[in-house]
Order: sequence, then C-alpha cells, then structure tokens
Amino acid sequence: MSAKKIDPLCAVCNPGKASPGEYCDEHREALHKLEHHYESLVRLRRTVRGKDHETYEILLQGECEPCGRVLVSESVPDNLVMTLILDHDVNLESPLPEYQELGIQRTWGDYLRDKIEEEIVQCWYGNARACIDVFHSNIESRQHWDIEAHGDESEDGDYGPDPHGSPGGGRHSVH
Repeated sequence: MSAKKIDPLCAVCNPGKASPGEYCDEHREALHKLEHHYESLVRLRRTVRGKDHETYEILLQGECEPCGRVLVSESVPDNLVMTLILDHDVNLESPLPEYQELGIQRTWGDYLRDKIEEEIVQCWYGNARACIDVFHSNIESRQHWDIEAHGDESEDGDYGPDPHGSPGGGRHSVH
C-alpha cells in the first residue's frame, strides 16, 4: 500500500482548507524573504530629540528627500501624541502586491504604521499608547523661517523692548 500524499495546509496552495497565516514551507520562506525586502522600504531618521518630544523624517528607499514627517510628543508618561504629515502624493491605501500574491491584504499605510510602532513607540517608549493623526500636505512647497538669536546685551544694559509690553502682557502677548 502506498501512503496517501497529504498536502500541507497553506493559505496560498489550498486556501479553502487553510487558515490565514498557515503556509507551506515554500510560501513561509517566500514571506520571510518578502519581510526582509520590505524592511528597507522606509527609513525613519530622527532630526530632533527633546525632553518630551521628537521629530522624524520619513524617507523612501533610495530617496534623499523626505516624503513625510512624524512629530512625537509625550503628553503624559506612557501616552504619545503623534502627528504624521505626508506628502500629498503618498497613498496609504496602495496595496503591496507581493503580499497579495501570498493572500495577505497589506497596504503601504499598514507597513508604515507597523514601522512607526516598532521603531518609535516600542523602541523608545516601551509599552506606550500612541494616538496618531495623519495629514497630507505639499511638503515640497513648505516654507522655512529662521529667527536670529538676539545678540549680547548692549553696553548700557538695554535689552531692547519688552516683548510682552506692559506688565500684564501686551496686545500680542500670550500671557
């Protein structure tokens, strides 16, 4: 008697019998290679780090100019408020076709979210909760303002006009 060949459960080879996430050796290896391939799709480069805030640039593979920024502030311990500003042409709903071939519905936004969770939230803040607001903008047409530092005090000790005007604050004061 010959042994009956049993097909391994695989979401790609026999999707009717397998559960999502079950793969034969061949497709498990393909998924492993795919995950390594996508590790370098996006880089997060920290540009600012303060006591309770950070800023990162989002760079696509092989690009020198950022396609977005992540602004992180720690409102209370273990609670992060993040703002994600992406270039107007970045489509978070774009599917990653290589994953679709393995029966996984994964978008560029899913990938970016996982990358931010892994490299910022878990790496720097441990088990923090993060709330992320996502905005699209035309980063290429951004404006940059430099404000010069005030020089040393003048010889007579005059520091210039009081920026807040009268003691209770001036017309443009935030106090």
